[in-house]
Amino acid sequence: MKIDKTDKIKETLQMEIALPAVVQQRADAVFEQIQREHTGKGGKMMRKSMWGTVAAAMLALSTVTVCAAAYMNWSSGMEEQFDATDEQKAFLEEQEMVKPMSSSVTKEGVTVTAQQSIADSRFAHLSFRVEGYEVKEGGILQPDFETVHVTVDGKEGFVLKHAFFNNWHITDDERTYTNDDTPIQERRDGTLVERYRNADGSMEYIITVMKDFEEHSLIGKEVHVELENLGTHVRYSNAYRKEIEAVWCFDFTLDGSDQVRSEQMSQPLGDSGATVTQVELSPISFYVEYEYALPSIEMKANHGVWTFGGVPPLVGVRLKDGTMITGAMGGASEGYSDNAGSYVYYGTINRIIDPQEVDTLLFSKPPLYEMEGTRPKEEYYVVPF
Repeated sequence: MKIDKTDKIKETLQMEIALPAVVQQRADAVFEQIQREHTGKGGKMMRKSMWGTVAAAMLALSTVTVCAAAYMNWSSGMEEQFDATDEQKAFLEEQEMVKPMSSSVTKEGVTVTAQQSIADSRFAHLSFRVEGYEVKEGGILQPDFETVHVTVDGKEGFVLKHAFFNNWHITDDERTYTNDDTPIQERRDGTLVERYRNADGSMEYIITVMKDFEEHSLIGKEVHVELENLGTHVRYSNAYRKEIEAVWCFDFTLDGSDQVRSEQMSQPLGDSGATVTQVELSPISFYVEYEYALPSIEMKANHGVWTFGGVPPLVGVRLKDGTMITGAMGGASEGYSDNAGSYVYYGTINRIIDPQEVDTLLFSKPPLYEMEGTRPKEEYYVVPF
């Protein structure tokens, strides 16, 4: 069987490289271009000048495989937090929101390594690998640092949204499972048994930092992180037992991308009294401005009177292909800003989305109860985007 030389080149360049679909398509396009530009009469490849194009193709392919290698080195916790597919990871790499970190600090036999960041202008997710500390699996004790301190450009105004040791549980619409797809164990009370150690014995600590109203962006800021003392606290309580007294400090410049899709509008949300005036979407966060006079609506619930106050929050999106993404948006901050009295609501998305593929925004209506004590029916104000 006669083998096409371009096929042989392509096979050699891709040897031992596992490419996701989005990168594979790009590589295929490069070699198709070679064939178009260097095929003469009779469909034969012309030798003259072909190798210059092949060299360019090798450079292009090496670029996309570097991208592939970067996302293949994602921390397990970050991959789990966003429930990310290979294509989504490659997309976030293209947006330059994912960056590796590699500084380590060892104190009292415990090594903490800053290993990855995912950041846009408003939020930064930071992943730290923890080695040399063990906590009994399946018990009621959860590992934690006693104090987490973060400053950005020396300022205290930035908010620590949350910080936690990853417990390797993933939840989708149908089931809950571990990151390596092994069965979940349950306690007698029905709660899940946490697994804090990865397969190699390490643990992962994830910190999310958000900017305040006054700052323009997190990107390019100098970040200082202090993780002080290590121990355990009893599940569902504040009882803390310090086991290791030390401080692990990290300093770095936060890298990422502040690119967003932004749209001005004047869209009333039914009879809520709120009008959406601006929406910004990044692949990992959202920001909404409203014109709004804050009311308070009392509704009966099974444990007394439930009071609704605040704007109808953005709780989901629909993509152009019809995919609905709901339950993935978490509000982090809301309130009146200094921008002409606008009401602002913004937060993170625990999925990776392409803002250009969003065609509809879903804002939550106040809960509707068919009868006292029933679960509210989820309904949305639908806004074209």
